[in-house]
Amino acid sequence: MRLRESVPADAPSIAELHRDAFGEAEGATVAQLALDLLKDPTAQPLLSLVAFQDDTLAGHVIFSHITVDGNDIGACIMAPLAVAGTQQNQGVGTRLIRHGLAVLRERGLRIVLVLGDPAYYTRAGFAAGHEFAPPHELAYPEAWMALALHDGALAGVSGTVKCADVLNSPEHW
Repeated sequence: MRLRESVPADAPSIAELHRDAFGEAEGATVAQLALDLLKDPTAQPLLSLVAFQDDTLAGHVIFSHITVDGNDIGACIMAPLAVAGTQQNQGVGTRLIRHGLAVLRERGLRIVLVLGDPAYYTRAGFAAGHEFAPPHELAYPEAWMALALHDGALAGVSGTVKCADVLNSPEHW
């Protein structure tokens, strides 16, 4: 498996992957979110990673900039993450997450947030119980999790998160 940062030419394959991974009910919305985040200046700095199995796109993840109470605290949110149906349960998502966290750590970021399945994301070290309020009310608050990229990064940090304009829409929460 080959991991790298995405390039603009990957956009059609990224959209197709998200449509496939999220299915008929959510696929089009999530695919459009991914494409829009890649172009949203308020998402910068942004890390967009793709995973290829041979020459086939197997997975994609975006980490986009956030602020907390209007302050840049060196944090980002991971969303969306998609793995091709034929590649699920083979470690593609885990490799994308781990590689992304390593790159973000090297770039000096301190905190990563995610809204997702606790059974999946806790395996990567994410945990609920932090002091960050989401931008919108959540149906499943236990799915709002954080991960410190450096020791003590979460200590004494709290406030309301503001995401990139595209991701800040209530429909994504």
